[in-house]
Amino acid sequence: MAKHTHPPKTIASTTQEPPPGSPVSQRTTASGKQMTVVTLGNVTVEVPTPSASELKKRLAESQRVMRAFAAAIPRRGVRLNLPPTTPLYEADSKDPNLVIRKLGETRTLGRFDKNGRFIQVKR
Repeated sequence: MAKHTHPPKTIASTTQEPPPGSPVSQRTTASGKQMTVVTLGNVTVEVPTPSASELKKRLAESQRVMRAFAAAIPRRGVRLNLPPTTPLYEADSKDPNLVIRKLGETRTLGRFDKNGRFIQVKR
């Protein structure tokens, strides 16, 4: 497993101000509510600043999702529950201009015409 060569960066903090030049800023509304403002280009988004407990909870959930995603990545392939009458297509490894149509137990070599129809060819 790879080792980190530098200390991890702080992801978010409710106690520290963002660094200068950051697109993130803080403001307080007239009613005293803390708001976080993010500006990227011409788009500005303003949301209520989460409390420290909310931030901790959201970061924990984000980490849980990332762990689940990382565990799912090594799994190969996709399961398709299609009826046997549905053709599946894959690229021909010998000729990139051709495709192989799989329909049940039959494999047919071909290509698609300009209208998207499959046309059988012989090698």
